[in-house]
Amino acid sequence: MSAEVRLRAIDPSASYLVQAPAGSGKTELLTRRILKLLAIVDEPEEILALTFTRKAAAEMRGRVIEALTMGKPDDPASHRMETWQLACEANARSEQRGWHLSEHPSRLRMMTLDSFTHALARQMPLLSGLGDMPTPSTHVAPLYREASEAAVAKLVRRNPGQAAVVLLHQDHNMVSLIGLLAEMLGRRDQWLHDVEMYAQDTAGLRAMLEQNLSDIIAQQLNGCSEKIPIGVRGEMPALLRFAGENLADDELMALHSWPGSGIEHLARWQKIAGFILTKDRPDIRKQVNKNTGFPTGKEFADNKQKFVSLLECLSGIDGLNLLLDGIRKLPAEPRFDESQWQVLEGLFSLLQLANEQLQQLFEQRGEADFIEISLRAMRALEDEKGRPTDLLLRLDYRIHHILVDEFQDTSLLQMRLLQNLTEGWQAGDGTDRSLFMVGDPMQSIYRFRKAEVGLFLLAAANRAGLPQVEALNLTRNFRSSPVIVDWVNRAFASIFPAEPDILLAAVGHAEAHAALDHDGKVQLHLQRQKDVISEASAVVTTIRRELDKDAKRIAVLARSRKHLHAILIALEDARIPFRAVDILPLNRRPEVHILRALLRALLHSADRESWAALLRGLCCGLSTSELHQLLIGDLRPVEVIIADETVLARLDEDTRSRICHLRSALAPCLAVAGRIPLRSLLTTAWKRLAMPGLIDANAAPNVEAMFDLIEELDEGGVISFSHLDERLEKLYASPDNSAEASRVELLTMHGAKGLQWDVVILPGLGHGNSRSDSPLLAFTDVPVQGGAHPLVAVRGAVRSSDAIYDLVRGVEKTRENNEFARLLYVACTRAESALYMFGHLNGDREEGASGSLLKLLLPDGAAGDCFGATVAMMDEQMADEMHQRRPLHRISTVPEPANDITEANVAAEREYFWSGAEAAPVGNAVHAALQRIGEQGAERWGEAESTQELARIRRLLVGEGLSGEMLDQAETRAATALQRTLASETGCWILSGESHDAHCEWSLSSNEDGHVVHHVIDRSFIDADGVRWIIDYKTASHEGGDLEGFLAEEAKRHAPQLSRYASILRMLEPARKIRTALYFPMLDVMREVDLAQ
Repeated sequence: MSAEVRLRAIDPSASYLVQAPAGSGKTELLTRRILKLLAIVDEPEEILALTFTRKAAAEMRGRVIEALTMGKPDDPASHRMETWQLACEANARSEQRGWHLSEHPSRLRMMTLDSFTHALARQMPLLSGLGDMPTPSTHVAPLYREASEAAVAKLVRRNPGQAAVVLLHQDHNMVSLIGLLAEMLGRRDQWLHDVEMYAQDTAGLRAMLEQNLSDIIAQQLNGCSEKIPIGVRGEMPALLRFAGENLADDELMALHSWPGSGIEHLARWQKIAGFILTKDRPDIRKQVNKNTGFPTGKEFADNKQKFVSLLECLSGIDGLNLLLDGIRKLPAEPRFDESQWQVLEGLFSLLQLANEQLQQLFEQRGEADFIEISLRAMRALEDEKGRPTDLLLRLDYRIHHILVDEFQDTSLLQMRLLQNLTEGWQAGDGTDRSLFMVGDPMQSIYRFRKAEVGLFLLAAANRAGLPQVEALNLTRNFRSSPVIVDWVNRAFASIFPAEPDILLAAVGHAEAHAALDHDGKVQLHLQRQKDVISEASAVVTTIRRELDKDAKRIAVLARSRKHLHAILIALEDARIPFRAVDILPLNRRPEVHILRALLRALLHSADRESWAALLRGLCCGLSTSELHQLLIGDLRPVEVIIADETVLARLDEDTRSRICHLRSALAPCLAVAGRIPLRSLLTTAWKRLAMPGLIDANAAPNVEAMFDLIEELDEGGVISFSHLDERLEKLYASPDNSAEASRVELLTMHGAKGLQWDVVILPGLGHGNSRSDSPLLAFTDVPVQGGAHPLVAVRGAVRSSDAIYDLVRGVEKTRENNEFARLLYVACTRAESALYMFGHLNGDREEGASGSLLKLLLPDGAAGDCFGATVAMMDEQMADEMHQRRPLHRISTVPEPANDITEANVAAEREYFWSGAEAAPVGNAVHAALQRIGEQGAERWGEAESTQELARIRRLLVGEGLSGEMLDQAETRAATALQRTLASETGCWILSGESHDAHCEWSLSSNEDGHVVHHVIDRSFIDADGVRWIIDYKTASHEGGDLEGFLAEEAKRHAPQLSRYASILRMLEPARKIRTALYFPMLDVMREVDLAQ
């Protein structure tokens, strides 16, 4: 049957939507259809093939060119024979028409949707509002934030009352508000049309949004009603009235028939749901008694038994209890109250202002994001009512055939483009036009890129506003072994929702059939407790075993990059080469640290920290004691110090030689710093320091990436280091591209889509999902025929709940959870011969943690069979036997603070350490550790957590570029701070999880002289006496005497900062007493700071 479907799918006279599951040969099908079309069109430009990534577009073009130039296959039964025959027909047409495609492949119009939109905009700059064509940019997050900050400031000036409503609702957390606006600017293609349409009609906007809420509620009622058998709906009202009479419940007594699914029936539905379900859990009742309206007695036994039988029937309907619980929690009325609407009005005003500010920034910078280019191009392609303009109809694109790859990743804006391009296309209209879309809704995992899987479902039902298509399904899997294909069928038939649902972005499972016949295996390895080190050891053992069996290619795929870090270290320890693709942040690489320090030293000669890093780093190589000898006690700029021959004369000859090399290498660069392009400045300095010969070959691409980034951010010889650091956080180190490393690859699950390996390993499946559940604004778009219905609700005021918000956020969370399951499907279907999964159970509960992928694989807990996979329990002893674990540096006892220092140079070294470049990494590591302890609660922090934290601290310090003696010192000090805090009554009190309204790294904002100023409080909580504490951590160390004098000086120095924190919190809690303190983890001392003094 699959062969017949494939033959029909290349018929150029018809339009199709093809569902092509993993491994079904989708790319080959696209290639053949394009070849078939090339054999009939007048010009190759009549065919437009669209996809979502440049890599996919290049692959599609490469496949077509390869087919056009391939020789005749030797095997007449080969599947390549059909491709060759189609290519012969296309080549004959090419020769007949004089296309010469092999010499002119650019005539094949295969591109990304973004590129096509940009091409449209380039041809119509004036009509699209673009004027001079801006440069497309993906690095616009700083512009989003700048526009958002300007919008808030403008609203404060223009409408202070409206601004006050929004800020009061957010407890004056301006950081959160600006973050929301920036995030919404990145999604403005979803809301801008409606906000602009109703800019002068907020009452109309409110009515539209409330009607959307009503429609969603009606859909939920209808969906629940369809699950309940007709017989139950017929019998239950009489029994509910019986219970109502016994309970004197007027609402139950009024139920003469089963309620309809209109919004007017919501109250009755909620009454029924509340009666059927238990009070505290979403479980259908098993029994009833006199308290629920069914008293004892023979005369009542018949009704009681009938009702219990109906409950048993409902209990057997999968998911019904959750649907009823959702109905029970729906807002009584889908209407915003006045306070909610005032906040929403304020937010809509802010969104409009933020968009206006963003347009100005785009104009000033000459760049725009792809959303802006697409929006402006769409304005030239459709009129105010969304209809195609004469311009689009006049454009001589001569598009007769459109193909869309990965159609499940289409966004609402891209769908509008397709609707405009195909407006008026109808089957049999004599125009020989066709639309061909192929994809797999089970692999829709890019909601963060605004992909909307509901559009695929609408198109399959011919309700998407596109030409009529016939839906086809491919079922043969040409990738995986029968064992893997069968296991995937069993697992995801259960994991995926039973029925598709556009509202909830739910996709049902489509069964596949193995086309190949080779051995395979599916295994799940479990730990009873979380131990990332043991799990990493087990993963490495599996990799080594598969490599010994000559596995060609192995992939380790994780949901999050951080889940790969322990495995990366274990592979390095085991000397197994690997490629980490977009896993290692570029800013963690030591060569990038040196380049950043070098650039700062050249541009800011007074920056002692950067100069110290250069002197200590590879380019000079001074030891800590040598560095101390050079710099301690001399407050002049380092550039001046190293030019002072009197100072250098005190050093030994080797040290002087290295410093002179650094000085002479950088002198010409310092002379022209700020006057020449930064790339030229930095590359010259880098070469003069002989750094290319000092770094390994794998570091060279990272150096080049740093040069490229600095060239991009160069602003006439100067650079914003905050922007540089922000961009570095989003770039990743180049992987090892050697042949040896290519056998083992580490990727994220998202990055693995479209790829395949002999062996796939999925670690970290036991980790729960840490995403925030309460964004300021709950927002989602629900695809409907002809467009989309926006659902919007504002979060309830701080520490309160809101039913409308819960409804919208509940829809969004369900959509996220459904995509989460699809991510697991993508990961599992990458495997050809072996699939190994690793995860830990959630403590004594013997099940996967809530929000973990393991929870999906073990719905019945550890007692389940994981849908027929081989399940093995792995304890720590077994892991140790499989692989020697990486030793962790631990401090067995906490040393007492030294009262006497016998060696002056040791004291001096410590003094330099805490005033030099290494202080920041240690401070960051300690702050991060204390934040994690505070978020979990010190009383729940045990030996296992401490062990993992020590390993995390070391990795963080290594990532900051520390090594050797300095790394050991830094690790020891950070570990000492951690252990002293946990061993201390004061430390545990500060970090207790039982404190009221506790915060770690609490972000707040204030408006000072018209400027938004951001603040971060290390720790704050309300104690048992109702006092609000503000605690600031200080990782400084103090050796020797006069500890009291040191603490007094520190309190005096930091009092202004603590006073600012206190003043902000007084505005939020004017009646509450506030106390402030400094906490020194290295000393285990808390010093209260009296702000009244």
